[in-house]
Amino acid sequence: MSASDVGMSKWELDTPALCLNAAALERNIRCMGDYFRDRLAALRPHCKTHKCPAIAWMQQRAGAIGITCAKISEAEVMAQAGIQDILIANQVVASNKIERLVNLAAYTRVMVAVDNAENATALSAAAQAKGIALRVLVEVDVGMHRCGVAPGRPSLTLAGHVVSLPGLRLEGIMGYEGHAVAISDFDERRRVAEEAVGKLIATRDLLERNGIAVGIVSAGGTGTYDISGNCEGVTEIQAGSYATMDAKYQGVGIDFELALTIVSQVVSVTEPNIAIIDAGAKSATTESGMPRLIRPEGWYLLKLSEEHGHLRRQGGEQLHVGDVVEMVPSHGCTTINLYDAYHVIRDDIVEAVWPVAARGCNR
Repeated sequence: MSASDVGMSKWELDTPALCLNAAALERNIRCMGDYFRDRLAALRPHCKTHKCPAIAWMQQRAGAIGITCAKISEAEVMAQAGIQDILIANQVVASNKIERLVNLAAYTRVMVAVDNAENATALSAAAQAKGIALRVLVEVDVGMHRCGVAPGRPSLTLAGHVVSLPGLRLEGIMGYEGHAVAISDFDERRRVAEEAVGKLIATRDLLERNGIAVGIVSAGGTGTYDISGNCEGVTEIQAGSYATMDAKYQGVGIDFELALTIVSQVVSVTEPNIAIIDAGAKSATTESGMPRLIRPEGWYLLKLSEEHGHLRRQGGEQLHVGDVVEMVPSHGCTTINLYDAYHVIRDDIVEAVWPVAARGCNR
């Protein structure tokens, strides 16, 4: 894929190709930006989904206060594109990564999550050696049981330790109610999310009663942006998948447009109701279910092998070798990471080719 693809029809692309509907992307970004325009919480979108500085800049122009990254390598890519206010919503522990972090902090307003005292001490030493003040959020485990210190007293103890360390500046706390974002029943999703955010706000209150200022309370995802984003005390939301969307979130009832698709070509038809396409497990991920076929009607994706997708007919017209099909990834975050670039499509024509610049940035 290259800039020479610009001007081509989506249906003539070399397949499999990752396509991004420009109009749907723009509407999604504008819709989320408008949602947070007059709310107490601000939007700090997560770029681990799209991994693309062009999209991150679109989000900032629509009102986002900065971006969220998963890893130091992702943050470096965004900083190289000129983005300055970056939250790494993860722990940075290895000595070489800590060195990269303090170097990044010398020319950006980067923040990093911590959930243990030893890591905070190591960050302090590196920040002092660099001569900078490193911005830190204490990560609180609000129920997902991944990273984060327990809410309440354990969080207070860690926050007190961070405040005592030279070279660190405690900006606040963060938590992720990821165990709630994919609950399909909205009332249950709201109950679980509000319970989780309640632990985060109670922890903020405890810190402030003990003289520790908490300027930032960061939380939320695409599945809970309209819940956590309306909880009193939350200052920013880290939603990411909304920009491109995927079948998993649409299935939960999240009301953004499906901007991300994969086009693939039929390479074999050996029996009337089965067709084989050239997009397999190396082109789409399945941890959130199978991708959903949207063109043609009457066919569905039965399974993926490494290089092939197996389609089965349950109605619709017969497919033939050379026909082009289109499907929606079940999980955009992991599928996008399989591709070097997006084909940005408007009215079925390639308008641009955008590199997935942070592809593979998992260090």
